[in-house]
Amino acid sequence: MKTQVRKIVVRATQEMKKELLYSIFSSRPRKILFDHLPKCAGSSLNVYLEAHYPRRKTFSTNGLNPTASVDDFKNLSQRRRLGYDLVKGHLAHKLLDYVHPECLKITVLREPVERIISHYYYARRTPVNYLYSKIHSSKMSLEDYATSGLSSELRNWYTTHFSGLTADDAERTPEEAITKAFDVVLKRYDIIGFLDDFSSFAEALRTQADLRYEYQNKKVNVTQNRPSTNDVAQSVIIKIQQVNHLDIALYKKIRDAIG
Repeated sequence: MKTQVRKIVVRATQEMKKELLYSIFSSRPRKILFDHLPKCAGSSLNVYLEAHYPRRKTFSTNGLNPTASVDDFKNLSQRRRLGYDLVKGHLAHKLLDYVHPECLKITVLREPVERIISHYYYARRTPVNYLYSKIHSSKMSLEDYATSGLSSELRNWYTTHFSGLTADDAERTPEEAITKAFDVVLKRYDIIGFLDDFSSFAEALRTQADLRYEYQNKKVNVTQNRPSTNDVAQSVIIKIQQVNHLDIALYKKIRDAIG
């Protein structure tokens, strides 16, 4: 009981501090839209961002039903939509045209094969994940999971996410799909980060968004007890690459362009 009370007091104190800083106009950070891609350090970044914005000025899509959250945001009055300083979550890219025009649009990418491996081990150990029961009822291995088609997140997710195409359409015209997704990323987002160089991204974000605190590299929602990519059988790696060949090409193209 004492621990719960202590947590409530800490949260209330933190919220009061954020409100106080927000009341000082010169200390306010820029408005941000964070497009959170699954298993790309989004949870860690969310914690960092939330430290800078009052709860009442933050809109987060519901992780269990992000589509409904997106619709809810779109249905708000323009005054309320533009009043949010931090908009974040899965499918936040669908809100790019609904947030304040001065919003800094950001996202973070992860090497596609590494993302799928992390995706599997996270879903397998997290009971509330929507794929948990399917993995365990079918006793799915990583290879089974990666080739199962259980979720759109497992098949060229970057390409379909940014291009707006279905997986079938994207794979039918691969060069066109990659180009379309690439153009969206570079034209619609102000800062694109990469998980393997997250510190550089965090510093660029802090500077451009006028964030008060430095990123402390506090990792949240990290997949525990999973093998490294080097420990995964090459045959499985090849299967993952085959299912996500567009994402691999897109990821490389974006990295080459940004440097």
